[in-house]
Amino acid sequence: MSSFRQRMQQGRPQPPPGPTRRWLVPVAVGFVVEGAIAGLLLATGSNSVFGPLLLLVAACVLGWRYGRLRGAIAAVGPLAVLVIAELVRQSLGGTGGANAISTALIGTSAALFIGFFAWISGALRRRYRPKPMPPANSADADYTARGPWRS
Repeated sequence: MSSFRQRMQQGRPQPPPGPTRRWLVPVAVGFVVEGAIAGLLLATGSNSVFGPLLLLVAACVLGWRYGRLRGAIAAVGPLAVLVIAELVRQSLGGTGGANAISTALIGTSAALFIGFFAWISGALRRRYRPKPMPPANSADADYTARGPWRS
């Protein structure tokens, strides 16, 4: 029997995920989501404004789900890799596109913009997320037939 199954049968809670897993999962999700959006835009050859807006939606969801810092890094990481890949393509003699300085400036401004959306959605979640209520004292809160009678 696996250790997970043994822990669940014995009623012991699972240990929390380690720091590596807490960082790698959001970054991997960010790479998959933003890579899928970029691949979809490249495959369809779309010039619509709605494709890049999906990157903002993905950044907001990443920030909301994984928090301010991890969500922002997960949203900006894939964009940074795409900008670096474009700079490498330009330096190897690729045709089209802008020069390297404008590509770096556009990538930096887009990363700041997307990172801000991820950060602010994580901050709003932290601020307005409902806090779990502490368990009430059963003698004070139970007014059914099971609790003690009070006059």
